[in-house]
Amino acid sequence: MFGLTGNNLPRALAAVACLACGACSANVTYPHESPVITIAPAQPKPWPTPAMAAPPAPPRILRTWMSSLSIEPGTWLDGAITTSTNVASVEVRTAAFSINSTHVAPGQFRFHARILELPPLSRRHRYALQIIARNTRGDERIDQSVVEIK
Repeated sequence: MFGLTGNNLPRALAAVACLACGACSANVTYPHESPVITIAPAQPKPWPTPAMAAPPAPPRILRTWMSSLSIEPGTWLDGAITTSTNVASVEVRTAAFSINSTHVAPGQFRFHARILELPPLSRRHRYALQIIARNTRGDERIDQSVVEIK
């Protein structure tokens, strides 16, 4: 049985404090961890070609372009991802939304997504943004950045 005595009391108090002050909210600052993400209104030229890779090789993300990392509900978000040729799918994920990119050619993925209305508590926050490339075995390569939802 769970009780609020002994070793459980500090954990319970920490959980309550975390929820009360919002320390567990999505308004956390994350470092921009991926040097392969380019933010620009249009896709940069020249764009890299996919790297050849055998099916069991680990997936690689070579370059990612996104139209913005500061978005509002109702706006469009565009992007392109170049990967190794063995990548079967690319997901662009945050705590607020997830986009499955369209596979347009070996190692080439694109997305054009409208950001839907979000509950007021989900807005005006910064979220971790993950670009997840998966091969057919399910191996993942994850690049991270930050997206701000206004």
